[in-house]
Amino acid sequence: MEVLDTQLQKKVRAASKKLGMDEQELVNHAVSQYLHMMEGAKQLKQELRMWDVLAAKSMRAHGF
Repeated sequence: MEVLDTQLQKKVRAASKKLGMDEQELVNHAVSQYLHMMEGAKQLKQELRMWDVLAAKSMRAHGF
């Protein structure tokens, strides 16, 4: 498997040996977990923005 960054490639190789996993399987799992985490962060950001909008509307409605 080829990873552009040689330092990252060394880390993947070492981790795959330590965990007893194929390098490709390890990278696939890591990328999948990262993308899942990023989707959660995106959803949180959207929810916080919604709360900001609602708070601003409420403050205007109550004269703040």
